[in-house]
Amino acid sequence: ADHNISLESMGVTVNAVAGALKAFFADLPDPLVPYSLHQELLETSSKKQPFLDLVSQQYKTNFMTADNLSICFWPTLMRPDFENREFLSTTKIHQSVIETFIQQCQFFF
Repeated sequence: ADHNISLESMGVTVNAVAGALKAFFADLPDPLVPYSLHQELLETSSKKQPFLDLVSQQYKTNFMTADNLSICFWPTLMRPDFENREFLSTTKIHQSVIETFIQQCQFFF
């Protein structure tokens, strides 16, 4: 709730924060992005707009573009079936859904 808290001053690394966030999403009983929405999201993810996410806006400092962030987070947020051979050919498309969420966070959230 405190937006003025500084994790940096507490000695918390970016990797620790990202790891904790991924663990939180992985521990949810259902994926953050419901399976019922996957197909519709895949169809709309090709519509690119300007970056809006705070982290991706700081990519010159943190090297985490929306693309890099989506690579890290899409498997946790969408929980794909990696055993399905058909799915393996569409991983880049699934990643683009999360990239769109990052880029359009003000619209979605």
